[in-house]
Amino acid sequence: MAEIKNILVALDGSNGSSRALDHAINLARNSQGVITGVFVIPLFYVNVAKPKSKLGKALAESGKKILSDAKLRCARNGVLFYEKILCGNEGFKLVSFAKNKKADLIVMGSRGRSNVKEFILGSVSHYVANKSPIPTLIVK
Repeated sequence: MAEIKNILVALDGSNGSSRALDHAINLARNSQGVITGVFVIPLFYVNVAKPKSKLGKALAESGKKILSDAKLRCARNGVLFYEKILCGNEGFKLVSFAKNKKADLIVMGSRGRSNVKEFILGSVSHYVANKSPIPTLIVK
């Protein structure tokens, strides 16, 4: 089994992403790895909310808060945490960033903040699981 030292966690403030962070923290502690938390402002909002608009600022602030909370949880568990906010198509951005960052593992929730419950696997997690060359752990 390959060593897991560089873990990327997709964070969006959902319960699923919180559980994914818990799993990533456990993995990082056991392998002396580091976590990079990524918050992606969805493409729809990027097109509608210009970065300097009130909505754009609110989305960026939301991402900063989510990442700050994740950093604190990691610190409490002795895990080094880096953070990144990206804008665009969530799945594509996560896969591209993970490849560029040379992540060993992507960890994410099975569904994000969407209220659509009829999908077994969320569209972003489905995209990442199918398109990423990097092993992906989907947490329910």
